[in-house]
Amino acid sequence: MLALLGACERPSSPESGSSAPARAEKPPNVLLITVDTLRADRLGCYGFDEARTPHIDGLAREGVRVVHAVASAPITLPSHASILTGLEPPAHGVRDNGALPVAPEIETLAERLDGAGYETQAFVSAEVLHGRYGLDQGFDGYDDELTAGAQASEFERPERSARDTIDRVLRWLNGRVASTDPFFLWVHLFDPHQPYDPPKSELRDTPTLYDAEIAFVDKQIGRLLTALEKVDSLDDTILVFTSDHGESLGEHGEDTHAVFIYESTIRVPLIVRYPPKIPEGKVHTRSVRSVDLMPTILGLADQTPTKVQGSDLSAALSSSSPPPALAQYSESFYPKLAFGMAPLQGIRLGNWTYIRAPRAELYDRAADPEEADNLLDAPDGTPGAADAKKRADELDRLLSEIVAEGQRFGFVADAAPLDDDTVEMLQALGYIREADPPAALRGMDPKDGIRIYRKISEAFRLTRDGDCPGAVAILTPLLKRLPSLVLGRNMIAKCELKLGNPEAAKQHYLQSLALDPDQEEALLQLGRMELAEGNLEAARRHLLHILDIIPESVDAMVLLGYVEWSAGRLNAAKDWYTKAIAADPERPLARLFLADLYFRQGKFLEAKTLYDQVLESSPDDFTASLQAGMCMLALGDAKAAEPYFSAARRIAPTEWRPSYNLACASAQQGDASSALSHLGQAAELGFSDAERLQRDSCFRSVSSDPRFQRLAQELGARPPTKP
Repeated sequence: MLALLGACERPSSPESGSSAPARAEKPPNVLLITVDTLRADRLGCYGFDEARTPHIDGLAREGVRVVHAVASAPITLPSHASILTGLEPPAHGVRDNGALPVAPEIETLAERLDGAGYETQAFVSAEVLHGRYGLDQGFDGYDDELTAGAQASEFERPERSARDTIDRVLRWLNGRVASTDPFFLWVHLFDPHQPYDPPKSELRDTPTLYDAEIAFVDKQIGRLLTALEKVDSLDDTILVFTSDHGESLGEHGEDTHAVFIYESTIRVPLIVRYPPKIPEGKVHTRSVRSVDLMPTILGLADQTPTKVQGSDLSAALSSSSPPPALAQYSESFYPKLAFGMAPLQGIRLGNWTYIRAPRAELYDRAADPEEADNLLDAPDGTPGAADAKKRADELDRLLSEIVAEGQRFGFVADAAPLDDDTVEMLQALGYIREADPPAALRGMDPKDGIRIYRKISEAFRLTRDGDCPGAVAILTPLLKRLPSLVLGRNMIAKCELKLGNPEAAKQHYLQSLALDPDQEEALLQLGRMELAEGNLEAARRHLLHILDIIPESVDAMVLLGYVEWSAGRLNAAKDWYTKAIAADPERPLARLFLADLYFRQGKFLEAKTLYDQVLESSPDDFTASLQAGMCMLALGDAKAAEPYFSAARRIAPTEWRPSYNLACASAQQGDASSALSHLGQAAELGFSDAERLQRDSCFRSVSSDPRFQRLAQELGARPPTKP
């Protein structure tokens, strides 16, 4: 049974007197490429005739292609945790995205190689792999700066395109040309993850948007391979190409991934290329797991892992040595953690798949590769039913042993509550979750709950795409069936707000809070609505409730500051903004509000100091740039104001205010030509308030200029622009 568990195995040492290959003076580089959400059967080298993946297919021709590689989980963070630690989720404890980070005491692949003298660097392309979740352990550099960034809205995808990520990788490689140290480089590319939005150039000759995303990723991988070839590093590099999980694409009723653990989401590509040890064009037909990658990479690099569950398969991949009989474990805790449904745990052994669920499943993949015929559904007495039950019991016992083996590692912990930023990030990626699942969903078999999940997912997709009426049309009957579905209530409330129905939104939020009174997001929204309506005491009540349950809520503090400001209690407002800055010094919002408060009080120097602090961390903040310039104008230093207004114009080139303020600055310096030129630009961008122009004291020096008077006359004929 221990062999089936896949305890770490090292290749046997050469016998005395044997001719072992000479070890290279410099250890090999290691390049791990993980492409998110990539099904094995959508690549040309895995038999998909319509694929456009020449570079990945080339790797398969030059190395070994593993036919049956299986991921530990159909979700990004747990699966990558298994890849980089050699541990299954019951051992490393990461069961879902964002809920729990990798424990510091777990040794990662990067830590092991860093200790062996490697330079270690990672480039990830999705927020869910941010360094805060623990996979940055052991990396000298961990690039998780994404295009959407911290300022992304709740409906933006916090990700970085493969092109941008590879650009950064190439700059890093170019910067270490002279280095003599071996490197471990992990490159993660996110593009095939939904929603599918490939470059238009990839839409030709691909059957689906999903396949176009894969084609785009293949091109970017080609750029990386070319760069390694140019510096003669490719053949000295252990290159491992794989994915964290696949994509259902509608199979078994699931559109994407995260819920089920069938072949569509669990089987992944795995290619290993290393010419000194791996023969060209080899096909490995035995089972390999995500947890085997860490010890196998270390085996190829003549290194040894410590505590892992995976097996070192370097000998089996590089020669004809028979691999061990590996039982492949997979799990999905997302249905439980997101919706209160039952978790799924499964095992593959040979051609058999067993899934532990309220209605257990057994499939013979040799006869049923699509896993459509659950052999445990056969009535008692049906031919083969007794044998199926016996085999399922055997596999269930083996499954229990694997889980128990993982738990003995001692890293298991309960999932931590998700903070608001993490919830919004997961929602942006499509991982919606129910804070307090209705009783009707608790313990439900995901096979029975997938229709509900699909409806919620579709409503969220429509909301993200701006189709709020469509989302409301889906959610309204769903809430009649499941009135205690908090997530559905909150989603329909957001839609009603976007549709201009604040009263309907308020009622949905109140009903949601009646079901779960401690929801930060619902309380924040109600606080904002009451504030907008001038109901300051009601707003204060909702916001103070947030601080009772989440004392560090910066959003609540900032809004309380605005409540006090609106009530004329400026010192109290200042206190809330100061508390918010202390709670999270990296977030600019509180500094902006406090700076605005100082500006309104005429404390321009104090305001400018705060605006400058915002610009240090967020140099493209339009408001901070514009207002810092206004502070300098108010302080009588028009020349110092100009760089701020120029920066604001660069940030927002269609806004008229920077050009208008540049005109003010030029006029104050006596430069009539520049002032009039900037005013003309402001007019072209939409400024048309002739009355404001004529009463603005900063233009006193140029008011008699005929060009100024002509412009004022022209503007007077236009509808006025709101400042």
